Amino acid sequence: MVETKKRVFKPTLETKVTREDFQRVDLMAKAEGKTKSELVREALLWYLDHKAEIANKPRESETVLAIKEMTNRVCGMLARQGAVVGTLYELTWMGLPNEAAKRQFESAANTAKQKMRKRLDADEKRIAEKLGEIVRPSP
Repeated sequence: MVETKKRVFKPTLETKVTREDFQRVDLMAKAEGKTKSELVREALLWYLDHKAEIANKPRESETVLAIKEMTNRVCGMLARQGAVVGTLYELTWMGLPNEAAKRQFESAANTAKQKMRKRLDADEKRIAEKLGEIVRPSP
């Protein structure tokens, strides 16, 4: 009796991608020693297996969430510090004996604000550069 092989149904999927995406797939396939079809099949199967997980996962990475949480904490601390400084400023202002003293106080406060602003600008630039080294946007 002749044994017949059972045919396996393997339909074909087709899609269109940009030239850049096609080149990325081509390069990745070559780097991994696979055909483009194998690479795309593998990616599709992985996506189907993980679709529910991806849909339920927040879009922001843990790093972004940690940065947001840290930013909120720092902003809260700065707001509390600002309230205390404002109170001290008002108490000092109210205790000044005359208009000349108040003008001197305002002048000193403005000078201090200008110096702080310059220092903060330099600090912000330095911190932004450091964060740029740590956190790179996705391609």
